[in-house]
Amino acid sequence: MLMSISIQRQKLIDKAKSMLGRKEADGSFRPIIDAYNEIRPLPRGYRMRYEDPWCAAFVSAVGKMAGLGDIILAECGCDAMIALYRARGEYHGRDYDAQPGDLIFYNWDGNSSADHVGIIVEKISGGYAVVEGNMSDAVGRRYVPANWLLTMGFATPSYDKASVEPPQTEPDVPHEANPDEQASEGVRALPVLAPGSRGLTVKAMQGVLIARGFSCGADGADGVFGGNTEAALRRFQQREKLEVDGICGVRSWEKLLGLR
Repeated sequence: MLMSISIQRQKLIDKAKSMLGRKEADGSFRPIIDAYNEIRPLPRGYRMRYEDPWCAAFVSAVGKMAGLGDIILAECGCDAMIALYRARGEYHGRDYDAQPGDLIFYNWDGNSSADHVGIIVEKISGGYAVVEGNMSDAVGRRYVPANWLLTMGFATPSYDKASVEPPQTEPDVPHEANPDEQASEGVRALPVLAPGSRGLTVKAMQGVLIARGFSCGADGADGVFGGNTEAALRRFQQREKLEVDGICGVRSWEKLLGLR
């Protein structure tokens, strides 16, 4: 049964999806940064430069362009954005049942800081489809499994309190990229893992391998890329007809996350 999405949520989703294909390489991402710099008051008084990381600015600019600037809390940094939503009681942990129109924050290295943010545009079987800015220097789409270990938390803007603002018009945008290309873009932000790697990303990889029936040994998903994990990855690569090198790069991530 399909979930009914409110008009206000749909506005944010549609605007985010309309940005797909914008990238740094051809300058088509610049109107996003320009839109962020038109927000008043400008968060922290800082005017974004085109060379700055822009995932949080993307979310903020999309909110402004969708006419939802009063509830999509503007910031140019992920941790500062989380703080704004937390102050309103609108921030939730990784196990939250998020919905389309909510924001998702990631942590790539297991510390206490958020590294990236995107907009959930669809809830699908076993996870979410997310549109993100500054994904390999472009606006791209990522598939995120539910309760993924690299998910830090979610923000739930108060759509029921949104004022009615006219959406900002935008010039024509490039056509949406091929879904296979988007899948590749979505995993390039993840690190290449090899024997000896440690941390939360290794633990996430191990968890997926185990869930797919490839045991990582008695220690399970311990965050250490040892011999048992390498053997499990090699077995997975062999089954999926990948290069059997025991290294988790783009192609292995795509297969592990079901993107190809």
